[in-house]
Amino acid sequence: MVAHRKMRRNWTLMKQGLPDVPTWQEFLSKNLQSSTRIGIDPKLISASNAETIIKALEPKNSTLVPIDKNLVDLVWSERPARPRNPIIHLDEKYAGQSLGHKIRTLREELAKKKHQAFVVNMLDEIAWLFNLRGSDIEYNPVFFAYAVITAHSVNLFVEKTQLSDDALKHLGDDIKIRPYDTFFGYLQELPSVLTLDEEAKILIGENASLAVAQALGKDKYVIAPSPIAELKAIKNATELEGFRQSHVRDGAALARYFAWLEEELNNGAEISESQGADKLEAFRSELSLFRGLSFDTISSSGSNAAIIHYKPDPADCAIIKKDQIYLCDSGAQFFDGTTDVTRTWHFGTPTEEETRAFTRVLQGHIAIDTAIFPAGTTGRSFHFFDEHLQ
Repeated sequence: MVAHRKMRRNWTLMKQGLPDVPTWQEFLSKNLQSSTRIGIDPKLISASNAETIIKALEPKNSTLVPIDKNLVDLVWSERPARPRNPIIHLDEKYAGQSLGHKIRTLREELAKKKHQAFVVNMLDEIAWLFNLRGSDIEYNPVFFAYAVITAHSVNLFVEKTQLSDDALKHLGDDIKIRPYDTFFGYLQELPSVLTLDEEAKILIGENASLAVAQALGKDKYVIAPSPIAELKAIKNATELEGFRQSHVRDGAALARYFAWLEEELNNGAEISESQGADKLEAFRSELSLFRGLSFDTISSSGSNAAIIHYKPDPADCAIIKKDQIYLCDSGAQFFDGTTDVTRTWHFGTPTEEETRAFTRVLQGHIAIDTAIFPAGTTGRSFHFFDEHLQ
């Protein structure tokens, strides 16, 4: 909805996922002429995705052509510099496991499958593995970095000046800190210092970029699910308790906000969606262990509540009204957990249709909460709930 409203007429909106709408990969293979060379920034596409596209283009004698310099970057004269915000150590009392324990566990997983090294490119995995936190990407406690783990070395590619004294002390002498910009050069040399063969290769995750694969060289790597993603998915007791406690604190801020909002509306005050979001952030900022919001607060009244990822514009947004539905989707980052809470309110008398819609959503939540899942159930299996509730 937002894209349709903001796009200029010389653009065609392709709503991926709808019937008869191709993915961008399918669009390439079906709509381009034969013998087409398609330039692509290898840092912006995964190696696995590139392999799929190259195979799809073969019948048309076309191919992807990695380029050294992104053409958009060449004309982006006012591009902001890459953020280099401070990186801090996340204490074990919040992480639940030490850096050393995580490295040992990871090496055990690599040894089971004879991987000689693992290239870590996902920022959340790096933050988790090293028990470090940053703020290079808004609303996310991560920082720009890469890592390479072998049986005998741990290499972290990051700007050293970003690391706080506490973080440097935490990493110690066992972690080799290398400049961020030397990462791809290091990858080019890595195969020569390892013993590689058909069974023993370098592991790169399914989201690793084509640039990573190119730097390592053909037949030097294998693409597979990241072992860190699997290890990170199983939360330890400390993390679970942190989630609970962060939601308790966050819930108090939400209760204060909704009580304040109801009182203001009952007193006839005119509160905009943006002002409501700012007030909620102010309440959250008073909480202990608060690090910032986890995403832009979706403070939405009336029809705006139907817009996915709606963000109120302070200069031009709706007024929160008692006779309309008010949806507030918001969250925060804490040292011990992250919250994401959606609440739908009506401060007056809802219509029959609003009551029906709200009740159906509630029924859906109850159905999922009380369902018994067979062993091995994945997220994709939840689609039958959607069909059942429609």
